[in-house]
Amino acid sequence: MNNIPPLKSVSQSTQPHKFFEIFLNNDLEKLKNELIDRYQKIRAAEVFGVSELKDDEIWKSSNSVSTMKWREYNVFQFHIDGIRSLYDGISKMVHEACDYYGVDFEKEQFMLQGWFNINEAHNGKLDWHDHGPYGSPNFHGYYSVSAEPSITHYVVFDKQVENHNVNNRAVLSEMGHPHAMGDWDWDGPRITVAYDVIPLRYLQEGVGMTQEQHWIPLN
Repeated sequence: MNNIPPLKSVSQSTQPHKFFEIFLNNDLEKLKNELIDRYQKIRAAEVFGVSELKDDEIWKSSNSVSTMKWREYNVFQFHIDGIRSLYDGISKMVHEACDYYGVDFEKEQFMLQGWFNINEAHNGKLDWHDHGPYGSPNFHGYYSVSAEPSITHYVVFDKQVENHNVNNRAVLSEMGHPHAMGDWDWDGPRITVAYDVIPLRYLQEGVGMTQEQHWIPLN
């Protein structure tokens, strides 16, 4: 396992942690090529709303431009079949998570943002981070387009957990549990699509990134 610093979960949930998952039937080669095309457009600042790369970009250590620019686009607004299929899969997982945590899906009016990560072995990755301090009903997950074999390390209520990535598999977890990409040694791009799902009321209260024209409703 990675050299894990002394991290702890900050989730306030009392339910045992659970990974929700769904397997999609996407054409991964087609999706991979679509995302590489968008990556090149983001790097060239040719995607509407995306600015030119700066020296002080957040997540610069990942060496993934689409990760650094995560605030400036929403992957679910790309016109890509496989991303639409992922949207539907996320909705199913969030419904399942709501049943598990006793959350009213309709009442929460969930909103969705997403981005994608393209990394190369030994050339940067996402280190330890989290997406929010509250746990359920705030959720985060990711979808493996080309990430097999690799591991994403989690600290879940102070325990170390390995999530083994499988291509065409999407996962969802409540926020509040630190995680990081593990090392991998194969050639080619490691591609994942990541997403956050939070109630509309939290955006209205100013929690997290709140600019409009970015988050979209999750049905």
